[in-house]
Amino acid sequence: MHEALRPLSEVKPLRDPWLIAAFSGFTDQAGAANLAVKALVQAWDGTPFMDMDPERFYDFTVQRPRVRLERGERVLDWPENRVWIARPEGATRDILLMTGVEPHLRWRTFTTAIEEMLRDTGCTTSVTLGAQGSPVPHTRPLPVNLSASHPDFETAFGLKAPQSRYQGQTGIVGVLNLHLRAQGWKNASLWGMSPHYINTGPNPHVALAQIALIDRALGTSTDLTDLREQAERFDEQVAEVLRESGGEAQQYVRQLEEQYDNQRPSLPSPADAPVAELPPTGDILDDLERFLRDQRKGQDPQ
Repeated sequence: MHEALRPLSEVKPLRDPWLIAAFSGFTDQAGAANLAVKALVQAWDGTPFMDMDPERFYDFTVQRPRVRLERGERVLDWPENRVWIARPEGATRDILLMTGVEPHLRWRTFTTAIEEMLRDTGCTTSVTLGAQGSPVPHTRPLPVNLSASHPDFETAFGLKAPQSRYQGQTGIVGVLNLHLRAQGWKNASLWGMSPHYINTGPNPHVALAQIALIDRALGTSTDLTDLREQAERFDEQVAEVLRESGGEAQQYVRQLEEQYDNQRPSLPSPADAPVAELPPTGDILDDLERFLRDQRKGQDPQ
């Protein structure tokens, strides 16, 4: 076992396992993908399996530990990468669930440690989750893009996986996927498209859309009552922000709706993705602020 790994329970081969993982940072806007994995840990009653030592992977002046009170005592929380084992009802395989933080240092060591963990458990298939800010309105189903190394994933998730032509910077998800593919293993990524003007906290609707696809692939029916309640509260917050912002903010959203509806046939999205009847969460940020400034430039100063 790799020296960066810290077992939390017995390490043994699993039943045709998949890894489902998300890493906050560059590839996870506001932590929506991590929220999806954590919701699966809770719903599937995951058992803690493995931790990774944060000391070698993080610059603590960049990602500082956080202090909190627990029963009156101060407790430190360090950047955490944790793996759980789950055996969801209805699935024919075991699942490794990993939530983490994109490392600052030693990415090759980081991916090699994950590879060794997967070898020890007999796992040669992985699904990574990500969330990216996109020009989509919060009032429509949030699309999910699929990137995959094998056509079987298109059947499993019910999505097309166009060949990527992207060249440029990548995050730990891209590095990990390429590393595992070099071993001949199969992997896929589900990228949730989140409204880019909502940036306060993770968007539960992204997590719900991704989990709907995972349920489809695994044949499971995950109880997401808590996550749906969180999404309702999220919706109420954004509805209030939009009301307070007035007609200009709503006009901006209508423009995005029109663009979305015109492009809808080309936007990949799960057929059963939840529809947000109310706006989902947070603040109207950079793009909306620019829009409002542009509108005011043409107004009489009086």
